[in-house]
Amino acid sequence: MTREIIVSILEGEGAEGRAGTFTIPEAREATCYVSNPGELLAIGRVVRAELKDHYIMLATAKDERFAFAYEDVLGFKLAASAQFKDRSAGFGR
Repeated sequence: MTREIIVSILEGEGAEGRAGTFTIPEAREATCYVSNPGELLAIGRVVRAELKDHYIMLATAKDERFAFAYEDVLGFKLAASAQFKDRSAGFGR
């Protein structure tokens, strides 16, 4: 993926960006998929993406940080956050 595509995806999902750093809204849960020789890595619960000149730095809700070259990023999954879903505890009315 290119930096421009990543910016377009994040802006389209309502991520606030300033100086190359995008914060994922609390109402969204983001997963980034990254290629690695022989396997696919899924980086879950991404809360911030810092777009550097030659790589992307991802920060997770567990305060983990991952750095990848842009060409290794395959895509993102952005879903409604579990805490914002309107679900009952299995009891219907």
